[in-house]
Amino acid sequence: MSSLFGSKTVVSADVELNRFLLQNDMKMFEPGWPTSFKKIFGKNAISLHVGDAHKYMRSVIVSFLNSEKHRAVFLGDAEQLVSMALSTWKDKSVICVVDESRKFTFNMLLRNIMRMEPGEETDKLGREFEALMKGLMSIPLSLPGTSYWKALQARVKLLRVVNKKIEERNQKKRNGDALKDDDFLGWVMKNTDYSTEEMGDLMLTMLFGGYESTARAIPLALYFLGSCPDAVEQLKEEHIQIDRHKKKDGKLEWDDYKKMDFTQCVINEALRLGNIAKFIKRKATADVHFNGFTIPNQCSVTANFAAVHLDPSLYEEPELFNPWRWKITKSKNFMAFGGGARQCPGAELARLEMAVFLHYLALTWKWELEEPDHPLAMPYVHFPKGLPIRITK
Repeated sequence: MSSLFGSKTVVSADVELNRFLLQNDMKMFEPGWPTSFKKIFGKNAISLHVGDAHKYMRSVIVSFLNSEKHRAVFLGDAEQLVSMALSTWKDKSVICVVDESRKFTFNMLLRNIMRMEPGEETDKLGREFEALMKGLMSIPLSLPGTSYWKALQARVKLLRVVNKKIEERNQKKRNGDALKDDDFLGWVMKNTDYSTEEMGDLMLTMLFGGYESTARAIPLALYFLGSCPDAVEQLKEEHIQIDRHKKKDGKLEWDDYKKMDFTQCVINEALRLGNIAKFIKRKATADVHFNGFTIPNQCSVTANFAAVHLDPSLYEEPELFNPWRWKITKSKNFMAFGGGARQCPGAELARLEMAVFLHYLALTWKWELEEPDHPLAMPYVHFPKGLPIRITK
């Protein structure tokens, strides 16, 4: 038991308790995020919903992120946007991986959430979203110039764009045009009765969920691969073999993606060792009894996933980047995407985006770290120099 953020808090580094919390989320626990989170993402954020409201909103998201969508839309979009991004590298010798990862991930999200294509407007929105992210876990002082104040301003600007898109579609509907559901906004407008405010909050939380893991995981993967030449060679060989068996048009198909076995091992290991989602905060809704201990009603609980992922009793040499461990490692101790009723609904999409990025990077470029740079937790994973790499064909 400790005292964090002004309240009594149980901090768990135990895999069994963390798994118990994930499995009983919505039953014995409710969201325990600070008020600042609610003000930035809105009272309608899925992370704050409980009970039927959460189940319904999650079902809306899962229905849109269905397996057919991954096959027919997301794979092709990721391939096109990665190819577009890497094509701009041909006249460069040094690349900032963090910037490239952010642009690719954010463009992928905006295309599928609100059918927005890469350009000046999406670049501007990307900068606003970064400001929002920086203020999320900052000291909640709403004073001009503070990170928290900038985050609140970014929320207003982002919602202004979302509301504009909603109004444009409502106007088309009034003109007699049928609503399309080929992006998430259209899907929500066509299949729910959410208000403009609810849709705005939902769009922001979709951006957060879809951006956070992928945008920060790609630099982590390249960082860890830089210290493991054998993994780089096996990764390249896997993608060379996949490329040789592509059809004449050279595009990735779903079967190609499903053959990326070692790539998924690399992704798992980067997420385990990098720990993008280090913890979650919950609050007990009643006295909770676990293994002889009692968590009092209304007590905050912080489940530390990083401690589990670096536990030597669960992972041999846990501080070593070893993607081959995932050929035998049990996935029940892997909590990068949470678990239970609140498991990340976009986990497969995040994996797909990372895999496609690594596929074209491995086929097209050799890379090495240009200068020393190391990930820091602030509290989100951050590379002070942006992870610059030197590239050659």
